[in-house]
Amino acid sequence: MAIEQIRTLCKEKEQELLNKYFGNLVKEAAQEQPETIRAYSKDLPLKIEAEYRAFLEGLWKEYAPDALKCTPLVFEEQKLRKLMTDDDRELIDEAHKEAVEQTLWERITKTNHKDVTYYKGLLNEYTRDLLMVMREDFLEEITGHHIDNKAFEDD
Repeated sequence: MAIEQIRTLCKEKEQELLNKYFGNLVKEAAQEQPETIRAYSKDLPLKIEAEYRAFLEGLWKEYAPDALKCTPLVFEEQKLRKLMTDDDRELIDEAHKEAVEQTLWERITKTNHKDVTYYKGLLNEYTRDLLMVMREDFLEEITGHHIDNKAFEDD
């Protein structure tokens, strides 16, 4: 299978997972205006990451280079992924706190949905970025072309 076909499979799986776990956040925010985060816990991206990793491992078993077919899939860009997402995690933590804690005024005016929507949006963006980095790392393993992350070592 060509690398572009594998890339397309990965992108389709990413979108499927985002749709499955996040649905249509814009519609939800406009129509339902939820006042609580419900199933959108801070560890939701980890759950989605695990599901995506299992998908990528399946692709690896099928499409890995012959010399590497019997080896496990190794994600080498964990440091890069951590650098990319640390700031996002801090924003998510702050937004989660705001979404979970309802002030008296927010309860009276039913305006906590703004905090909830912001939090869910951040969680969705973080998850999207996480899956994209995993995809690129996976494609590097499949093709054998690795990015030069020396540019990230000074940060």
